[in-house]
Amino acid sequence: MNDIYTWQNDLYPLVKKRFDLRYAKRLNLINKVAETVCRDDVDYRLEGVGGYGELPVYDGTSIASADSKRGFITTITPKEHALRVTLSYKKAKLDYSGEASKVGAKLADSAYMTVLNEFYRLFGNAFTTVGADGVPWASTSHPVGKDSSSGTFSNLITSALSVSAITDAQNKAARFVTPDGLPFACNFDLLLVSPELEAKAREICGADAKLSPVNNPDADAPLNAANPVYGLKYMVVGGGNVGFSGKQWAIADSLMLKEVLKLVYITKPTVLVSQQDNPLITDYIGYVDFAFGFGDARPIIFSNPA
Repeated sequence: MNDIYTWQNDLYPLVKKRFDLRYAKRLNLINKVAETVCRDDVDYRLEGVGGYGELPVYDGTSIASADSKRGFITTITPKEHALRVTLSYKKAKLDYSGEASKVGAKLADSAYMTVLNEFYRLFGNAFTTVGADGVPWASTSHPVGKDSSSGTFSNLITSALSVSAITDAQNKAARFVTPDGLPFACNFDLLLVSPELEAKAREICGADAKLSPVNNPDADAPLNAANPVYGLKYMVVGGGNVGFSGKQWAIADSLMLKEVLKLVYITKPTVLVSQQDNPLITDYIGYVDFAFGFGDARPIIFSNPA
């Protein structure tokens, strides 16, 4: 053990290393569906899908000018989160590496769960949290674009999870259009479910789901009929008392979802050391400054059965 006046800083690199390793191993889940953005701005502006429409026929003389029909702008404002752990000189001296590992790992777990719970809440609150277009992320009345004459579309259904419900949702998404009037080219390849529906999702998507389940087939599918969504990936977006629950589920285009769903950091999860006037104690602080936000509803269809 080093000098009593320097032990806090001597221990910090071990705490920080353990924190970083632990957090990096646990973040993979979120990275599958949300793009991470690191910025030093107070707000992050996210634009929905949209473009210039089809290219007009060229008459050999004049070239038409683009008229961008943009989507709505979402503003994402990160918030700070911090937690302090006080460590004594005696504990550190008796178990130098053990205390460093424990503090680093536990703070990393707290930071990870803070981010993960916000990720889950984003989906759990999809039916109530209003987005940039003036309606919740899951709604039957999304404006197609800022021009009110462009009409509305729905990304909310009430069907219980089944193979036929998934294919119906995929067919529904194939009719979506962008603000500039083009078909929304999509591949709804990711199933998002509540913890209660994980077994059903595994039944539909897993290695044994190539045929419709024998013991509980869809009412409108013949026994052992080919499963048209075999190979679909699934993810549980809920846990504890946050996120999807009960019969709630969604189907999404995993690539397009990352374009409209952002995890914005001003500061990624880290651990800081703060010395006190008392040389026998010190604080290690887990800290993160982040927020999630969504910029468009087209890449995902939600289901909220009664």
